[in-house]
Amino acid sequence: SAATFKEKGNKHLQAQEFDEAIAAYTEAINLDPKDHVFFSNRSAAYLSKGDAKSALSDAERCIALNGSWAKGYSRKGAALHSLRRYDEAISTYESGLAIAPSDAGLKSGLAEVQKAKE
Repeated sequence: SAATFKEKGNKHLQAQEFDEAIAAYTEAINLDPKDHVFFSNRSAAYLSKGDAKSALSDAERCIALNGSWAKGYSRKGAALHSLRRYDEAISTYESGLAIAPSDAGLKSGLAEVQKAKE
């Protein structure tokens, strides 16, 4: 099931086996392409592997599927930060904070990118 592949992906991600995690999340997406969490998790795996462009693409899919989920904006902001697209990263974190004003991940991501931009 899609949930089983997600669990496998999470185990691989924790073990820093990024290619295996990406493959497992891709299987989950193939089975249930409307679940925003699968795209979020695969985005994290891509970014951990150093593939910020793919991470950005998956983060954007996550937000398109569920624009009220804060973590999608964290994923997109982190990918943009990694690509040194600082202004876009800042506006992404701010968009997320408009939805979830107390989200710690969005706040710390915004602070990090503002510091990097200085």
